[in-house]
Amino acid sequence: MTVVLGLTLFPFAFIAMWCGVIWLLGRVSGWQRLGQHYAYHGEIRGISRGFQSAMMGYSRWRLVRYRACLNVTVDSGLLILKPWFIFGLFQPPLGIPLDDLVCAERTFLFWTFCELRAAPEPRIRMLVSQRLARWIESSAGRPISSAQAREF
Repeated sequence: MTVVLGLTLFPFAFIAMWCGVIWLLGRVSGWQRLGQHYAYHGEIRGISRGFQSAMMGYSRWRLVRYRACLNVTVDSGLLILKPWFIFGLFQPPLGIPLDDLVCAERTFLFWTFCELRAAPEPRIRMLVSQRLARWIESSAGRPISSAQAREF
């Protein structure tokens, strides 16, 4: 009887736990905060790349890693970030104007990456590979505003 009850309740407990973890990751990463300014509700068109990775967060040492689960789109001056549907429950697509982004190149060990920050929420760091940052610039047809790393 107990095993049957446990097997019956397990899917509900798993779904509740999944929703709680996704909500918490959205809060810790700053995605929900950026969503207050840049929630994107339109149709996603433009040049897209799937299976992209990024790290987001308020602190250099506490970043949420979005490993190969982001769709990145550049469309008419917007950088649109959308997580896969299974991760996007509490994380709406973001449509960040490229004019609001500032990029600084950073190096950690052997990895050189681009740290992006949006104007209304400069405390939130978005770290993307240098290759993805160059792709965003080439798809937009113009460079992202740059800043010295020490200005951040």
